[in-house]
Amino acid sequence: MFTTDDTYPYFEEVNEGVLRHVAPASNGSRPKVLDVGCGQGSLAAAIAERGYEVWGIEQAGYATAKAAARIDHVVHADLTDADAVRASLAGERFDRMVFSDVLEHVYDPLTVLRSYLDYLAPGGEVLISLPNVVNWQTRLAFLFGRFNYQDSGVMDRTHIRFFTFKTAAEMVRRAGLTVEAVDHTPLIVRAALPLAKRVLARGAAPAEGGQGRAIIDSPSYRAYMRYFYPWEYRIGSLRRSLFAFRIVIVARRPA
Repeated sequence: MFTTDDTYPYFEEVNEGVLRHVAPASNGSRPKVLDVGCGQGSLAAAIAERGYEVWGIEQAGYATAKAAARIDHVVHADLTDADAVRASLAGERFDRMVFSDVLEHVYDPLTVLRSYLDYLAPGGEVLISLPNVVNWQTRLAFLFGRFNYQDSGVMDRTHIRFFTFKTAAEMVRRAGLTVEAVDHTPLIVRAALPLAKRVLARGAAPAEGGQGRAIIDSPSYRAYMRYFYPWEYRIGSLRRSLFAFRIVIVARRPA
């Protein structure tokens, strides 16, 4: 999810928890994917590299410009503006939809999720990623009476709604979808992200997105994803409610 606040220190990354559930397209087909709240299109571009025709919806102007260079089509609109979205997507149907770190930024995520199902083909898949508010880090903070918003993470100052694994799955089912899998991304090394942002992204211009890729393009980050992340993921699997940063849900619309 992207913010229109130029001072917001945006961290551009590929949501590995979502991407792991996107298998390469087969038989030369190009299934259509809609990435709702695509930001600068990092995740959408990774999906496109796997053989999909990818559309995105994004409100921030400079983010849409970057995303447009990476994917097939970008709708410049507020994702909650039903009329604008309908005008842009009229007649379109998608085989898969992605809501990656988006629904926590809107006042009524259930209604938003339901509204987009009009553009999902029968039997189509939905991938949803949400922050896990009861992870070990926030539990410790709450234990000591701290409820402080931050520039990133679960307590991101732009987050309006908060979720647990149970409430996230309940919302998806109430939208009329069938939950097929529940996954996560871990919160162990990521707890040091604020420090990493200060060290690796110092001096970049947030409004131009320069700070966003400083971390994920670094050799340290690539080494972490290759060698340590798989072990961190396994540790997180032992008790997801405690060690998960993101809740990832794979759901399907009835055929």
